[in-house]
Amino acid sequence: MFGKKTMAITGSTILSLSLLAGCGSNDNEENASPGASSGSATNASSPASESSAPKEKVEISFWTTYSDQDAGPITALVDQFNQTNDHITVKMLGNQDPTKQLTAISGGAAPDILLTYWNNIGPWADAGAVLDLTDKISQSGFDIGSVVPAAMDRMKINDKYYAMPFTMSMANSLMYNKKDFADAGLTKPPETLEEMFDYAKKLTKKDDSGNITQIGFIPDYPWIDNVFWPVVFGGSWLDDSGKVTPNAEANVKSIEYQRSFYEEFGQNQIDKFKSGMGKRGTPQDPLLTGQLAMYIGWEYNFMPERGEDGPIGVAAFPYPADRPELKGSGMVSPRAVFIPQKAKHADEAWEFMQYLMTTDAQVKYSLEAHVIPTITAALSDERLMVEENKTMWEFYERAKSENLNGFPNSAYINEYLQALTEETEKALKGTISAQEAMDNVAKKIQPLADGK
Repeated sequence: MFGKKTMAITGSTILSLSLLAGCGSNDNEENASPGASSGSATNASSPASESSAPKEKVEISFWTTYSDQDAGPITALVDQFNQTNDHITVKMLGNQDPTKQLTAISGGAAPDILLTYWNNIGPWADAGAVLDLTDKISQSGFDIGSVVPAAMDRMKINDKYYAMPFTMSMANSLMYNKKDFADAGLTKPPETLEEMFDYAKKLTKKDDSGNITQIGFIPDYPWIDNVFWPVVFGGSWLDDSGKVTPNAEANVKSIEYQRSFYEEFGQNQIDKFKSGMGKRGTPQDPLLTGQLAMYIGWEYNFMPERGEDGPIGVAAFPYPADRPELKGSGMVSPRAVFIPQKAKHADEAWEFMQYLMTTDAQVKYSLEAHVIPTITAALSDERLMVEENKTMWEFYERAKSENLNGFPNSAYINEYLQALTEETEKALKGTISAQEAMDNVAKKIQPLADGK
C-alpha cells in the first residue's frame, strides 16, 4: 500500500511546486514555522540536552532543499546545535529536492529529519511516509499556541500534526513604484480593493495606437494565485463537514475581481503588454522600471530597493471595502521540517526539531536569512530590530495579523490546487464564468475528499 501510494503522488508533488510558486525557491522565499519547546522558548539548546543522565552520542541526518549558495544560515544553526548538544550530532545534506526526498523516504535509506515544501506533507503523510507528531507534541509539552496559527495549520492533516513550519513566506503586502505614483499624482497607497482598481486605471498609459505602455496592476502576474486572492476576500476551500468549498461566494468574488482588470484593459492588450515586460528579478524587472506600477509583494521581493530612499514602496495589501474586518489578510506558505516514518533516530530528530523551533534559533536564522520567523514571540524580539534589518520590520508586524491564512493540507492537495489553477485561468480569460469555474473544481475534487 505504501509503495503504491508513493508512486502515485510523485508527479503531483512536483507539479504542486509550480502551483504554489509563492512557496519560493531559495532561502528568502520561505514558508512558515512554529513554536517553542517545553522549556523556555528562548533557550538555544534543546530541552532534552539538559538531562543529567549521559547518553550515547547519536548522529542524525538532516536533509534540506537549500543550495550551497543559500545554506549559510541553516548551516550556522546546525553548527550551534552540534556545539551545545552533548549527545546528538546533526549531519546536514543540502540540494535534496522533493524527488530525491520522496525516493529516500519511500525506500530503505530515509534520513532522520527533512526540510521540504509544506504542500508535500499531506500526500506523503497519506502514503504513510511521514511520522505523526501528535503524541510527541503532547508528551514534550511543545506549545503549539506559540506558533503563528496560519503557519501551524498548514502542518495539520485530519486534525493530526505531521510537521513543524520552520519559516514562512507571506503575501499580504502591496509593492508599488514610487515614481509612477508621483507622476499620477497619487500621494498614498490604496487602502481598499476598489480604490486599487481606480488607481490601476490612473496608472495605466497607452500610446496613440491604443497599446498599453505602462499598466497599473495585473492580478495574475507573475502567476495565477489561486490561494492569495480568496484569502483576501475571506474565502475558504473546505468546511467542517469535509465538503470542499471552492465555489463559496467569497472565492467566486475574488476571481470576478481579478477578471475586472481584463475587462477594463482588454485581454489581448494585457497579454501583448506582458510579453514585452522585462524579466522579473533583474534590473529590467517591470516594477523597477515602472512598466508595472503595483505588485503583490512577498517579504523576499525587492529587499535592496524598498528602503526609505528606494524606488519601491510597501503597504498593507488592500481589503474589500464592504469587509473592513478583513484588513491585514494574507497568505502564508511555510517550509516544513518532518520526520520520516522510517527514520532510525526519531526521538533525536524530534529533539533537533524542537531546537529549530526555539525563539533563539528562529531569531538567529531570521536575522541572517531575512525571513519571517513563525514563533510569535520572535516577531517582536528586539534582536531583529537592528537598522540593517529594517526592511523586514513591517513584515514582522504584519505576520501578527489574525487574518493570515493558507490552503488546507490534505492527501489531495496537489489535485485540488491544479484544478483551481486550470479553472481560474479559464475564468480570467472569460471563456467561462467564475461561478462555473469554481463549480467545476467542486465536482472534480469532492470525490477525492470523500475518498479520504
